[in-house]
Amino acid sequence: MPVIPALWEAEAGRSDHLKSGGRHFPKRPKHMLVVEAKFDGEQLATDPVDHTDQPEFATELAWEIDRKALHQHRLQRTPIKLQCFALDPITSAKETIGYIVLDLRTAQETKQAPKWYQLLSNKYTKFKSEIQISIALETDTKAPVDSFKAKGAPPRDGKVPAILAGLDPRDIVAVLNEEGGYHQIGPAEYCTDSFIMSVTIAFATQLEQLIPCTMKLPERQPEFFFYYSLLGNDVTNEPFNDL
Repeated sequence: MPVIPALWEAEAGRSDHLKSGGRHFPKRPKHMLVVEAKFDGEQLATDPVDHTDQPEFATELAWEIDRKALHQHRLQRTPIKLQCFALDPITSAKETIGYIVLDLRTAQETKQAPKWYQLLSNKYTKFKSEIQISIALETDTKAPVDSFKAKGAPPRDGKVPAILAGLDPRDIVAVLNEEGGYHQIGPAEYCTDSFIMSVTIAFATQLEQLIPCTMKLPERQPEFFFYYSLLGNDVTNEPFNDL
């Protein structure tokens, strides 16, 4: 029984199905296997299965996406990345086994024959571990029960508080409130609205080319991370080991 990641299109209800099973894996009775799928900044995972030589995945994964966004992803050749992990159920430690990158454009409305994909950067170097995947695009003709409708913003009275009218916009700076975990812009007594800015690192490839050939990496498994500066504050993501 295979893994089934699926892409769902909200309008006209298309869905992109991925079915998979595995072969040529070593037997590790004390470990489980998990496949994580990343697409459009969202990560989904299968249920853990026995780490046998032919693992049987039976989990359905789905992303909601509208027609316009799906078309844009195809133009940009946005990939679907599947990562395979060995999981220790006692310690919850995860080992990266390998990954597969799928081209979204291969999803068609007609049924496609499944194909075997060999894991890239396979940790099990003596095994040619593979996952069999079938990907197809379906149309869901059922209309959503509760369609989303944008609501108009309430009318503003047009009055600007006197204290704000005299402020020069160039003098308004963002101040980090460490206790509250947010940036405050403007006088505290007039800060009534909250806004969330999200930065998503969806996918990166060929990162190893960024490392100069003269640079020596640590003998132990090195950790890498993305870094950016926001309003004078340094932000990093969770470290990862696989380039």
